[in-house]
Amino acid sequence: MKLKLIYQRFIVATLLAFACMPQTLLAQTPETDTLSTHLLDEVRKYFNLNNEGAFYIATERYRDYHLKQEEIHKYYSGWTFEVLYDINHNHFYRAMRKTNLMQSDMRKRQAYKEYYHATHLRGIIYSLSGNTDLAHQYFEQALEEVDHAQPTNLIPIYMDLANIEMDTKAEDAMRHLNCAITIIKANGGRYEYSDAIAFKAIIAYAMRDWKTVNTAYEEYMRLKDTLGKDFSTTYYHYVNICKNVADHHYEEAIRLTNLLTNSTDTYKFQTEIYEIAGDTIKAFKAQKHYAFVKDSVNNVIMSEEMVGSANDLALAERQSESYQKSSKRMKWSMLALVPVACLMPFAACKINKRRYTKRLQQQNKELKIAKDKAKEAERMKINFIQNMTHEVRTPLNIISGFAQVISDPNADISKEERAEIANRIAKSTNNIVNIVNEILDISGKESIHYIDRSDLIHCNETAKNVLKDFDDEGKGYKIRFESSLKDSYKLMTNAKEMEKILHNLLNNACKFTEQGTITLSCYHDEVESDMVCFSVTDTGKGIKEGEEEKIFEHFYKVDAYKEGVGLGLPLARRVARQMGGDVVLDTSYHEGSRFILKLPKA
Repeated sequence: MKLKLIYQRFIVATLLAFACMPQTLLAQTPETDTLSTHLLDEVRKYFNLNNEGAFYIATERYRDYHLKQEEIHKYYSGWTFEVLYDINHNHFYRAMRKTNLMQSDMRKRQAYKEYYHATHLRGIIYSLSGNTDLAHQYFEQALEEVDHAQPTNLIPIYMDLANIEMDTKAEDAMRHLNCAITIIKANGGRYEYSDAIAFKAIIAYAMRDWKTVNTAYEEYMRLKDTLGKDFSTTYYHYVNICKNVADHHYEEAIRLTNLLTNSTDTYKFQTEIYEIAGDTIKAFKAQKHYAFVKDSVNNVIMSEEMVGSANDLALAERQSESYQKSSKRMKWSMLALVPVACLMPFAACKINKRRYTKRLQQQNKELKIAKDKAKEAERMKINFIQNMTHEVRTPLNIISGFAQVISDPNADISKEERAEIANRIAKSTNNIVNIVNEILDISGKESIHYIDRSDLIHCNETAKNVLKDFDDEGKGYKIRFESSLKDSYKLMTNAKEMEKILHNLLNNACKFTEQGTITLSCYHDEVESDMVCFSVTDTGKGIKEGEEEKIFEHFYKVDAYKEGVGLGLPLARRVARQMGGDVVLDTSYHEGSRFILKLPKA
């Protein structure tokens, strides 16, 4: 088990350091615009207060002022403050919507140098929801978009990359952190430098590099004595915890964890420290507390997503109803003109009648479309709420039930049973996190119109690697691979997105197949010669007639009792089309289901 700091605390604090705090590099130049300084002070004042309305008013004034002054960078910085505020209060759905609106505004104003703002914020939102792969992708993209003539804008991106990498790619995390430190030192950032050195101690702790922990600690304490008010105390307790563990002072390290204001960090540190000290019983208890606190945060995030999605659907429905009423008024207005038109000369009457009839037909078509949209919005809303209720309640009930069992001191439970219970709790927790990730994933993909295709892959090798994640042992079906492509055949595409789609299709096949075979095939498309196909064929229950396209709609489920929220296939198709291909159902196959991922050869 490795230590991972709660993402939200570090990422938001890092961005605020470069966007708001007066000690930062961005504010070392004396501010001559007193009104701008006053407006920024108002933003800072309300950011940490529980007064959402006042904060939004402050950010709106800040944005409006700098837009009038044609200071576009500060204008979008004001927008960033608001998104960070929403993130800090677990309003991730709201934050993503505002980020999408901000990027649309950037396109409208052709503010190309500011694109990295929105890209960076998307990475933050995904990282805080646990989708580190997508977060890493957006952070890397932000590094490409940022204006390297302004190197200080690179610092928070490097820091965020280091934060999400320190568990799985510790060397990369340290490399990105050192990039940030180099820029900070070159620009004389005293406050930021102390923050970065503190983070270096934390990453070294995650790496079990006790020598670097001691070196970073000594440098951090030296800065404390020399920087005065420019010294950052944000991670003071964290650094001291790492130092005490490095010196084997475990009791003192545990005492310091209780001083942390974030309970998630407290229990995660304690789990790690007890494990290092060899006290597995206390480590287990700390892990149990950590899981409970983390689940509570996940529940808040899930509630926010559900409310946000439901509100969007309700808004769409109200707009449709309003359009229906407007169309009806127009229809009756047009009918009222018919008697008047009949009093005109015959030729004029005939011409007007034709024109009005055509308009009425058009209005009727629009009215029918609006009515259909209203019905569809209502259906989507009901499906979404039903899916969320079932998919979230089930794992929550499992977690709650097993937590009560495993925490009962009088329960006679063997080690094997405890391990199984812990595994079930972890699996249920992951199910809830995956639901949030799916919703955020498809929300992010809706705002992207093109996906990079610069990965050169071997088709057969990539497909076989995906199959390694699936096991047919003890199942009623067998999984196999076949290909008419040569092993040397290569394809230029986006490897990560392609693998996600194949994972999704294979997961569905395993979910709906009880007996027979599941086959992953690679071949050239006989009809579309410029396409390569990856098909997943199963002998499961198949797709009923009339549902061939419905399965690609958001939140639609063939079987309401199966796991999932109905977003996998819509997301797979959208991503495939963004890569120039498609995901389709082979309607000529009737022994089960066959889904085909088509990707362009070039």
